[in-house]
Amino acid sequence: MTAFSQHPPADHILVHLSDTHFLGSGRKLYDQIDSDGPLNSLMERLAQSGLQIEALVFTGDLADRAEVDAYERLRDLVQPWADRLQAEIIWVMGNHDERGPFSEVLWGEKPTADPRDRTIMLGDLRVIVLDSSVPGYHHGALTPEQVEWLRGELSTPAPHGTLLA
Repeated sequence: MTAFSQHPPADHILVHLSDTHFLGSGRKLYDQIDSDGPLNSLMERLAQSGLQIEALVFTGDLADRAEVDAYERLRDLVQPWADRLQAEIIWVMGNHDERGPFSEVLWGEKPTADPRDRTIMLGDLRVIVLDSSVPGYHHGALTPEQVEWLRGELSTPAPHGTLLA
C-alpha cells in the first residue's frame, strides 16, 4: 500500500458508523430517508479501498424503533460486507435500541433486560462496548455496577490500548 503520511501505518483500522436508524418493513426514515442505499454504497467503497479493516463498529440507534425486522435487515445488509472485508462487526446499543431484540438478532443471544456490555479483543487492541441506554427513556447513563465492571476491565492494560464504544 502506498504511504499517505510521514507517519508509520496504523496498527489497527476500525470503521466507526453511528445512528443507522433502520426501520422495520423496509420503511424509509421520516418516509424520505433511505437507510439501505447509502450504507451499501459506503460498504462498496470500503471494499474497494484495499484497506485491511479489522472491525466495523456500529454505535447507537441501530434501529429507530427497535423493530426485530429492522435489526435483521441491518444485520443481513452488513454481514456479507464484513465477510468480504474479513472484518469483525461490533454492535453497540443506543437510546433508540432495546436490549431484547438487539441481543437476539445482533448478538444471537437470548433476549435480556441486562446492559449489553462486553469486551472484544482485536489482537492487542481492546474494544469495550458499553450500553448506556436507559430502558424506556431517551437519555443515557451507566449504572454503578457497569462502572465497577469497567473499572475491573481497565485494571489490566491492553498492549495497544482500549477504545470505548
